[in-house]
Parts: sequence; structure tokens; C-alpha cells
Amino acid sequence: MKLLVTLICLVIASIAFPQKHLEFGVFGGLSYYNGDLNPSGHLKTSNNHLAFGLVARKTLNPRWALRANALVGNLSAEDSHSSDPFQQHRNLSFFSRIYEISTVIEFNFQSFNPFNPPSAFKHADYFTPYAFIGLGGFYFDPKANLDGNTYNLQPLQTEGESYSKLGVAIPFGMGIKLRLSERALVSIEYGIRKTFTDYIDDVSSSYPTDPDALSQIARKLSDRSVKQQGAEGSNWGTQRGNSQTTDWYSFVGITLSFNVSTNPDQCHFKQDRL
Repeated sequence: MKLLVTLICLVIASIAFPQKHLEFGVFGGLSYYNGDLNPSGHLKTSNNHLAFGLVARKTLNPRWALRANALVGNLSAEDSHSSDPFQQHRNLSFFSRIYEISTVIEFNFQSFNPFNPPSAFKHADYFTPYAFIGLGGFYFDPKANLDGNTYNLQPLQTEGESYSKLGVAIPFGMGIKLRLSERALVSIEYGIRKTFTDYIDDVSSSYPTDPDALSQIARKLSDRSVKQQGAEGSNWGTQRGNSQTTDWYSFVGITLSFNVSTNPDQCHFKQDRL
């Protein structure tokens, strides 16, 4: 809640602050997921997917900037790619398109003004490392393949639980801004998203205790194990995921943005011709 109040105050402050510069740009890179099917692997080749999006950034001063993101990526993971015997026997998998809208506040570790041109009297601002944190919302829709068909997992309630396909995320990370010209900038960024759902992968807690309450397709998708690991020769009612942790996802990539504002320090006076 404190983070949300802070972001709202920053948005209000940016509206009242005399405009320094406003950028619009495009993002391209990778997206990947961490959760029950990929607990700790980062940037694994099998889990990486192309991602893209649009960004808008407004400078508040040489140290602070406010940025809005609209990003699209894909997430996936498979137990068969794990070296953990439990995951190999569980044999679950999922994939999902993810859509994110977010606002973040950026802090530049060095004073950075893209309008600052090189000259003999002052140093031009060519680059700066930066950190960011913010708040966002996202939409996901986990799916899985079975017998040559693709199924939406959320309506099937494979763990006997209902969950929303909308979520809240806290994006945070670090990057580097590089000035290409007075108008063009490049940002290289690694951003992680803390979420408050454990169902991006449709895996969270236990197999249902009553499989008869599920449809035939739901039962097959709930228990895809190659080996029953329950004490009574059945997985039903036993552990399926880790409900003590939530799922995460990340965007890693490059943003090319263009300044659309007028240099506030530049003299725009033109002498009339005689």
C-alpha cells in the first residue's frame, strides 16, 4: 500500500513538474518464468521466449524519471527439463502468454540529462546505470498439451481450486542508459516481477483428494506423472506444488526511445529578416 501511495504521489508530482523531456520507445528482448516448474533457473535456454512492448518515460530531474510500460511476453516450463527426480516423476508442463501494464520510478546513479550536449565547457551525459521499482498488473492464461490437443488449465481446476487470471506485480531491477544523440537513447535492462499468485503455472499445492469431482480431461491434466509417488500407490491428495512460494516472471532486453520534447535550455529566438 505504501508503494502504491508513493507511485501516485510521483505521478502527481510529474504532472506539476516543469517538463524536462518526454520519450517514447519500443522494447525488445526475452521473458521467462520462475515457479514450481522452474524454481531457481534464470535465463535458461529452454524457458526463454521473445518479448516486446512500448514504453513512455518522463524525466523529473537528472536523477529521477517516471516510466510506463506495456509489455507482452511468453512463459513456459517443463518438469522433464529438470534434474530433480520429484519434478521428473511429476511430469507437468505449461505455457502462457503474459500481458503487463506497469509504472515504475527510475533512479539514475549518475546525473543524466540527455539534453546536455558535449562542449568545451561541460561534460556531456552519455550513460548512467539506474535502478527501478514500481507497480503493475498482468494477465495470464496457462495452457498445456495432451494427446495432441491444447487445453486451457484454469477452467479445469486441476487442483480443485479456482483462481483469477489477473494479477498484481512489483517490477524491479537494474539497467544502463546510453545516449546515442540528443534525441535517441538506448536502455539495457533486467527486470524481475514479484507476483502474488502461485498459479501462473497452474501448480500450487496438492492433487485433489477426490479425483471423481474432476472431469476426465481435468484428471489427466492434473496427474501427468510417470510414477505414482503417494504412500498408497496414488498421487491423489499428495503434494503437487509448493504453496509456500509464489510465481515470478522477468523481462530482459533493450529499449530504443526517442525524445519528443524541445530542449528547455536551447534558445529558440529567431531574428526577423530585414
